Amino acid sequence: MKLIILAFILSITLHFLFLTKIEPPKEQMSDKPSSSKKIDKSSVHFVKLQPKVQPKKQTKPKQEKAKPKKQDRPKKYKEVKLPKKEVQKRKVVKKPKRVQKRPTPKVEAKPTFTKDLPKTKREKDIEKRSLENFLLAEPVPLDKELLDDITKSYINLYGEEYNSFTKVQKVFLQKNLKDIGRITQSYLRYPHIAIRTHQQGMNIVEFTLHPNGDISDLKISNSSGYSSLDENTIETIEYAYKDYPRPKSPTKIKIYVYYKLY
Repeated sequence: MKLIILAFILSITLHFLFLTKIEPPKEQMSDKPSSSKKIDKSSVHFVKLQPKVQPKKQTKPKQEKAKPKKQDRPKKYKEVKLPKKEVQKRKVVKKPKRVQKRPTPKVEAKPTFTKDLPKTKREKDIEKRSLENFLLAEPVPLDKELLDDITKSYINLYGEEYNSFTKVQKVFLQKNLKDIGRITQSYLRYPHIAIRTHQQGMNIVEFTLHPNGDISDLKISNSSGYSSLDENTIETIEYAYKDYPRPKSPTKIKIYVYYKLY
């Protein structure tokens, strides 16, 4: 805006100077009828234009915050530290635990007999033979009549062959045939096919038991009449022989294997 005003002023001054310097010649002026009057320079007034002044923005006077009077000001207090009271710790007295004594169960003393009961002839013979077997290097077998019924039934399977065994073999059979049969029955599992078809029976199995625990010549000497039961007996012996007692010399073993559905 300022530049426009300055340019306007400069154009006026240039026009003014141009008009003052260039005057028409007197001869020409006299010839023309219209130029008989002279122009008084004193009657011409020149006006100097001033630039426009922009109005200043009115600024609001800053309102000074009224300072609070001395009376209104909050009083400042000094912090006074009070001495800490010593808190006395209470002594905790632990009460001794009461141990309740459990009542001891009363055990009734069984009456003891001063006099020994009379032993049968069979018991005396078994004690005598067992003592002899313990003292002697080569044990002596017991009579068949002194054996239990299960052991007797196993020994009867051998027939006359039993007499051909040595004393060591006979003693082993008398002491362990019953345990071998019990161990075998504990490993026995009834075949599923035999359960469905209600197969029952008994077979006789024989094999040779060696001192290192191995077995050989495993076979069925008397079949039950069902191949599934006979095959199951062979598989059972192959698992159970590891728990059998071991003889001092290779001994032939014959036992019953029963299959019953309840």
